[in-house]
Amino acid sequence: MSSRRPRRQRRRRDRASTLPRPSATPIPQPAGATAASIPDQTPREHHVATDYRYVRRDLAAVAVVSVVTLAFVLVMAVIA
Repeated sequence: MSSRRPRRQRRRRDRASTLPRPSATPIPQPAGATAASIPDQTPREHHVATDYRYVRRDLAAVAVVSVVTLAFVLVMAVIA
C-alpha cells in the first residue's frame, strides 16, 4: 500500500529584498569617472560609403558557373 506523503512546498524567495531599490539621490561616482552613458555625438559614416566590389565579383563568378553548367546540360541533352 502506498502512503500519501505531504506535498513538498515550493521554496519561496523574497525577491523584493534582493533587488536594489531606486533611490532619489544619485549614486556618487569617483572623481576620475567619465559619463559613459552619453553617446558619442560624431556623425556615423553612411553605409553607401562601404566597399561592395566583392559582391559584383561573387555575382560574376555565380553567373560564369551557371552558364558553364547550363551549357554542359544542353550539350549532354543534344548528344544523348
